[in-house]
Amino acid sequence: MDQPLRERDLISWIRDRAPATGDDCAVLPCEPWGDLLVTVDSVIDDVHAHWHEDGPEAFGYKAVARGLSDIAAMGGTPLWAVVAATLPAGSTESAAQALFRGAESAGCELVGGDTTVGAVASVTATVMGRVGHGGAILRSGAQPGDRILVSGPLGGSYASGHHLSFRARVDEARVLRDACEVRAMIDISDGLAVDLHHLLEASGVGANLFADRVPLRTGSLRAALGDGEDYELLACVAANSILPAPFVEIGEILESGAWLVHADGSKEPLATEGFEHRG
Repeated sequence: MDQPLRERDLISWIRDRAPATGDDCAVLPCEPWGDLLVTVDSVIDDVHAHWHEDGPEAFGYKAVARGLSDIAAMGGTPLWAVVAATLPAGSTESAAQALFRGAESAGCELVGGDTTVGAVASVTATVMGRVGHGGAILRSGAQPGDRILVSGPLGGSYASGHHLSFRARVDEARVLRDACEVRAMIDISDGLAVDLHHLLEASGVGANLFADRVPLRTGSLRAALGDGEDYELLACVAANSILPAPFVEIGEILESGAWLVHADGSKEPLATEGFEHRG
């Protein structure tokens, strides 16, 4: 019997069929200057945002900003973006212009795209970047003893509106790479617990996550672990690293196991539940 669609299962299936697919971006050799990073994200009405409540500018901004966050998570520099927009029937010229102004404001040069009218509003952005000969930072390099870092507060992204206004951590990723030996990195889009599990699985390691060290946007650890749409960076760096602002240490890499460690020293298995985009 055919199974219901699960986003993470589909991503794994595609990755197995597409060798060039990296973690958050495809990594394509482009000598002599390094690798080209390519990523694509969509923002769909009533799934990632609400057209009539949030407005077209928010759709354009979020579509490009999500791609920039992927570029940041691999230690890259954004270059260009192209945007394909489906506007709902009856949309005005000013709404279309607002959408593309939002895309431009995300912080990447917009070099092309496509527009159409359809039943459901959606915006898809392909963002391209580059990474030099140091190579892209993957999820698969974490080692026992590494420190686990996060770039900012987590949780409550939808309730606070952060999911429409976040700034991709491109500059912060560059500072971290200059200051530390960065072993692995991912952006937090599905929730801290799920995205940490993604990194641990790719690296074949475990972790202690210290509950009282996780910076919170809402005061709820549960929200930080599972809400998603934070777009902060989750990184693993060598143990002797000096951490640059705004990164804070929230855990450590182990040989195996994934544990949530409470302030009193007790611990429990780190759950894998998190955010999954659905209509």
